[in-house]
Amino acid sequence: MRVSVSRSGGVTGIPRRGAVEFVMRGERSPSDNEWAGLYRAARSQTDQLQRDSGNRLARDAFQWTVQLGRQRVDLPDSTLTGPLRQLAERVLAEGG
Repeated sequence: MRVSVSRSGGVTGIPRRGAVEFVMRGERSPSDNEWAGLYRAARSQTDQLQRDSGNRLARDAFQWTVQLGRQRVDLPDSTLTGPLRQLAERVLAEGG
């Protein structure tokens, strides 16, 4: 599975990007298991967030784009919460 994240906006306007790939099925490493668990928790949150994403982007706030396999989610920083935020931040930190 491939997860990619892009964060843009903010005061400086400097975009950040990252991506990770991990195994969802079959023989997995402990790291793959950890990523897969975080992915599943984040994925369960995306449908609700997309329905609620009528929120406006605040000035100088970050805008996030999270690609979970074939599903793309575009969200303002204020609505990126819970497991999806944890996944996005970890991808930026470790998948740079």
